Amino acid sequence: MLKNNYDFIVVGSGPAGACVASRLASNKSSPAILLIEAGIARDASNADILAERWTSVSLFPNSVEYHTTEPQKWLNNRFINYDRGKVLGGSSAINMCAYTIGPKDDYDRWAEIVGDASYGWENAVRIRREKLEAFHSVTEEEFRGYALPDMSVHGEHGALAVSIPRVWERSMITQLDAAKVSGLGFNLDINSGNPLGMASVPSTAKDGLRVTAAKAYLENAPTNLTILTEKQVVKIILEGKRAVGVQVASGEKYYASKEVVISAGAVETPKLLMLSGIGNASELEEHSIELLHHLPGVGKCLQDHLSIAFCWRKKKSDVDWRQHFSNPDAVEQAQVQFRENGTGPLSLFFQGLTMGFFKADEVLHTKEFEGLEEGMKAHLRKETVPIWELTCHIPPCTPGALAAPEHDYLTSFVFLHNPQSRGEVTLSSASPLAPPRVNPRFFSHPFDRLCAVAATKRALAFIRHPSMAANIDFAVDGPASDCDDDVLDYWRKHATSTWHPSCTVRMGTGEDEEACVDSDFRVRGLQGLRVVDLSVLPFLLNCHPVSIGYLVGEIAAEKIASDYYS
Repeated sequence: MLKNNYDFIVVGSGPAGACVASRLASNKSSPAILLIEAGIARDASNADILAERWTSVSLFPNSVEYHTTEPQKWLNNRFINYDRGKVLGGSSAINMCAYTIGPKDDYDRWAEIVGDASYGWENAVRIRREKLEAFHSVTEEEFRGYALPDMSVHGEHGALAVSIPRVWERSMITQLDAAKVSGLGFNLDINSGNPLGMASVPSTAKDGLRVTAAKAYLENAPTNLTILTEKQVVKIILEGKRAVGVQVASGEKYYASKEVVISAGAVETPKLLMLSGIGNASELEEHSIELLHHLPGVGKCLQDHLSIAFCWRKKKSDVDWRQHFSNPDAVEQAQVQFRENGTGPLSLFFQGLTMGFFKADEVLHTKEFEGLEEGMKAHLRKETVPIWELTCHIPPCTPGALAAPEHDYLTSFVFLHNPQSRGEVTLSSASPLAPPRVNPRFFSHPFDRLCAVAATKRALAFIRHPSMAANIDFAVDGPASDCDDDVLDYWRKHATSTWHPSCTVRMGTGEDEEACVDSDFRVRGLQGLRVVDLSVLPFLLNCHPVSIGYLVGEIAAEKIASDYYS
């Protein structure tokens, strides 16, 4: 029989929440931990095959919380899909498994903004080496000239398996060779602290299987960690200014003698805070929610990475997966073979990614750049800080390619980093079951539009280089021309979210009026309540931030344990 009283309650089992719950439960004092997840505990029989990483959202809809944004004014008033993982492990169960940690200058900026060296590069390396990463590099000898991890900044015995593929597909080699000779730039270790250049990107995977936060931290959980799935927390219970527990949608209440930790993500965490009477007074008044604690920054400062796909038809195939994935019988047979002995097509396809982060110094000499605040301008000039990202080893997903699936295609994604557009998460009603309003305000800042043009032109120049163009027949989906207006028109029609929401319960110092948590993750003005997920980031780091979710969890676990068990 499930009890109602615990030492700590953690809400949400994504990378940060799973980590915090597991680490606290492993403390020698053996505190009683309750981890509550709104989603299911998924049967992973086929769900976690790495070769099928691109189809997780469509193949397993019961693992997904489907959101859409408000109409995006600067993207032709389009609604943008904004899906999140609703499953044990959170979005780590549906993402593309790319493990990138970003530039070292981002971490030092984070530490400076919040006044705490815990977030600096040096401490991030310590945590990854000692606790987080279990890095597996089993690449065969012929491919080792394309990836050489710097093990002085990586861990080998941590909780999260991170791997580089054993065998590489031909198209990956073509793209990396082209990066070397085209001037785009090449990187042997994209996670060394300097991410600039095209690289083979590690995956959160081992032996061809996705490794989720649930697998990394919750498998073989100790008996003092209770995991409750399919229970949506709808309210944080406050007594005065202290959080003492939570209530779930079915009515049950659970109490924490020490602390409640909210790790529901950058969309659901601010929603839960506001439903609990914690947020901006005017926002709560609009929905007739009793104000228990005025915290004006809740839901503000939403940041995300905007991205877009380009596609070209190839003259001849240099991949083997198109015919395979178009044959349902072959897919089923391959799944059986892979499950039996780890061999076959699914041990080879999409085991790696080619990805790179790049500068575009031309944007630093513009009126849009000069309009930025001084701290941001200084950061963009730093040695390791990118403006944009290119990912190439991706299955066809654009309208033109999907309309003619019998051909082979090169599909590339461009991502914008250091976004300057700021959005918000607000309530749609006082009902806890109603979705929140999510408005990222994509493309609203002129610097983002400037960077989209620069990034697109640089990406197209790379594809047109002879080393890449030799196997290109013609463009299928892309801008009508290279002129700025056509590039911007293409972005407005087709750009989408990368599903990297962050910063909606921002960390900061007492001087920051919109900061919601301090550098120890404690909600300002309240006791017994912390927020530990990507919503606390003071800015969105220049990477695929699942890695930051795990790091945030490890840092928070250390800080909480230090407060109670040092």
